[in-house]
Amino acid sequence: NCYIKFYEISISIISWAKFICLNLKMNLTSLYLRRQIGCSIMDQNFTHFINHLRKFGHLNDLQAKEITEYFTLDLIPAGEYYLQNGKISHRMGFITQGVMRYCNVGKEGELLTCYFVAENDLAGDIESFARQIPSTLHLQAITDTLIISISRSQNEILTERFPDFISINALMAQVFVTSLANQRAFLLNSDGKAKYDYFIEHYAHIMNRVPLGMVASYLGIKQQSLSRLRAQF
Repeated sequence: NCYIKFYEISISIISWAKFICLNLKMNLTSLYLRRQIGCSIMDQNFTHFINHLRKFGHLNDLQAKEITEYFTLDLIPAGEYYLQNGKISHRMGFITQGVMRYCNVGKEGELLTCYFVAENDLAGDIESFARQIPSTLHLQAITDTLIISISRSQNEILTERFPDFISINALMAQVFVTSLANQRAFLLNSDGKAKYDYFIEHYAHIMNRVPLGMVASYLGIKQQSLSRLRAQF
């Protein structure tokens, strides 16, 4: 379930951090993607990512310029999957634009939302990526989403050239996993109204961008109950 999966993700931070530093080899995005989003938008997304990395460690301008040559920018259309249950995570990513959800399959085959992720969050399954085992979660784009991705297959370059990436990515992964823990923690021992109040206070940037049914699934309440709560505001 969602709680067990969070534990599995947590214990894999260090392993994932080592792999992420080794997998920043770039095959600069395809002509198709260039036509879809344009080179200037690509540059903006890479600049945003470098600025985010600098929150966790020092990168001079020369390092930043070289690092951008090792990434790919992926466009995940709304409704498509970045990762699927039962498949191995061969890439990890950083969301620069868009909203996604981690979900698993319920008893009746329905998708149950475990976590929401958006700008500045990571994307992928840390344990699956590190250990090359099948994931137990789906990761689905709710909106059109741009993700700066790295491939596990290209795992031999960055640690030699930029060893500081081990600590940078370990810290970034720790912040990410903590944010996932916080998302689940407030759902425990709270009634529907308390859950909804907390969600709109802390995750307003997500609330207005996802369908009500997904929010209800995440909060563990019926959609009709969520609609009544929304009507009170």
